[in-house]
Amino acid sequence: MRGIDSNILVYALNKDLPEHLPCKKLLINIVNGKELVSISSIVFMECFHALVNAFNYKGEEVKKRLIAIIDSKNINVLDISTSSILLAFEIAEKYRTGGRDSLIAANLLENKVQEIYSHDADFDKILLIKRIDPI
Repeated sequence: MRGIDSNILVYALNKDLPEHLPCKKLLINIVNGKELVSISSIVFMECFHALVNAFNYKGEEVKKRLIAIIDSKNINVLDISTSSILLAFEIAEKYRTGGRDSLIAANLLENKVQEIYSHDADFDKILLIKRIDPI
């Protein structure tokens, strides 16, 4: 099983971005049952924030799309625990990564997910997780 980073969902949902098509294809494959993935709950809020605030999408439309993803039987939404936060502190300190990326990585690792779909090279710093760039 693999995880998904926020940027992949943002690209998949924003047809105006050059990264849209490969990320949309990945998301369609997941929804159609070709792969089971885990997504940290913070990813959905990061996507909502980016699409509404940076790309001026209507909040109601973004919410509708994200809920459809959350409701997919092929997507496991991971809750963030106190232990995830504590592990994220360690990851951020050791690998010099940002707070949200560290938290996403920690959340995945705690759930035995060691690979992540992401276009963000910062995940390459975290030696405990392998980044797969679908673009």
